[in-house]
Amino acid sequence: MGFDALAEAAEAYVQNAFGVRLELQPVAGSSLPHFLLDRYRIWQGRLNGEAVLLVAMRAAGQGATAEFIKHRDLLRRQLGVRLVLLLLEHVPAVVRRQMVERQIGFLAPDAQLYVPEALLDLRERTRVRLPAANEQFGPTTQLLILASLLGDNLEDANLTQLAERFQVAIMSMSRTLDELEALQIAKARHVGRQRRLHLVVRSRELWQAVEGRLQSPVRKVRTVRGGLPEDVALLAGESALAHYTMLAEPRFPHRAIPAARWKPLQQTLNLRVGFDFDDDDRAELETWSYNPRVLTREPVVDRFSLHLAMRNDPDERVAQAAQQLLEPLGW
Repeated sequence: MGFDALAEAAEAYVQNAFGVRLELQPVAGSSLPHFLLDRYRIWQGRLNGEAVLLVAMRAAGQGATAEFIKHRDLLRRQLGVRLVLLLLEHVPAVVRRQMVERQIGFLAPDAQLYVPEALLDLRERTRVRLPAANEQFGPTTQLLILASLLGDNLEDANLTQLAERFQVAIMSMSRTLDELEALQIAKARHVGRQRRLHLVVRSRELWQAVEGRLQSPVRKVRTVRGGLPEDVALLAGESALAHYTMLAEPRFPHRAIPAARWKPLQQTLNLRVGFDFDDDDRAELETWSYNPRVLTREPVVDRFSLHLAMRNDPDERVAQAAQQLLEPLGW
């Protein structure tokens, strides 16, 4: 690849990865010593609002990296630019490690951008398919969005922190960030090797952007007999609507648990399915695609999940109560 094509590839990569333009311009003329212009092709641009130099070696022989470190300091003094990055077409893994160890910033289009001074380390990863307009979010993505709508401060949390917060695998949370980035709802920030969350859409604007992709968390409803204490199963369904609105309490309590806990709880609490309706210990038990407890500290499911579960109920008064859940927000 020629130098001009390499610079164009660098601009396209940073545009796609960060959504910003490098605006590279060739550096030439008498302001620099001739030996630097003989050894390197140099461009000046801007990265995240700061001036940056991209430097491509005309010939890379043995000791070229060590030589570049000395020349980098000279370029900084001559041009008054703090960020100086090597522009490379190919970077073998062993060379990457050496440059990271030596704190040498570099850019390899479609592979990696490492800027130690700015704590940026963007590595190549599989490109995300942009979801179709009518495609629904998965449980982990929905959890993160609802938590933000409920007022959780998730800004700048890394993948490990988010996975622990929502009780999911780190890989699931990584896919969630991919999905939100593809929709331009979030933008990942890289600090060293950590990938951190930055939501660019929030509150009412976030709700309007994602409402059509959110789905009911309820997988299945079972009529069960047996004890279901509040610390095990949260109030859900019509029982939760009665908590939040003026809807009357149902005849039997409606509760919710994560789907993954159904079988263990069935055995532990000796829950039985199928019985006469006049039993006193009857309950309607919903199993959810995610754990409802991670979104609330009360013994009742959160109002957003409840709205999604009940908004299409065939009973008009129930559907109307589900709409009332959002009224306190002014939406």
